[in-house]
Amino acid sequence: MSTPQYEFVVTPKVEGNWIFSGDDKPVKIQLAKGKSATLKYKLVTDEDDWSFAENGTFFTEAQDNFNYNLTSKLEGKHTVEVTIEALNVANTLSESDIKALSANPDAKVVTLVENNNSRIEFRLVAQKDSGNGVVRYFSQDPTIVIEDTEPN
Repeated sequence: MSTPQYEFVVTPKVEGNWIFSGDDKPVKIQLAKGKSATLKYKLVTDEDDWSFAENGTFFTEAQDNFNYNLTSKLEGKHTVEVTIEALNVANTLSESDIKALSANPDAKVVTLVENNNSRIEFRLVAQKDSGNGVVRYFSQDPTIVIEDTEPN
């Protein structure tokens, strides 16, 4: 099985939501343990002063982030590649453990329950040269939904 690859065209905006190809719906992928998927975002704009900043992404939330290895890297100034590798896909923290950890981050609770659905949310980070220097901008969250990792 080859690595699934997804490509998106992104138009950044100074104000308002960025424009994504693919109708802005969450990307749904199947990803079994040990497999990975690659998402490539290409920055397209009529203005020459836009480029991706830093590594191009800021991960805001990765549900079950111990189940996935998330990396991103720039390919030039206008392309960022995000790789999601599945490490341990069928387990997540129980709802009671999530509440306990939210109330007390130092709590020592780990009850894993079976769950084959996860959401990974992040923002793309771009910069624009302006008269006042370089300003960074963040997209709304592109969401990746990993479902049915071990289909019957």
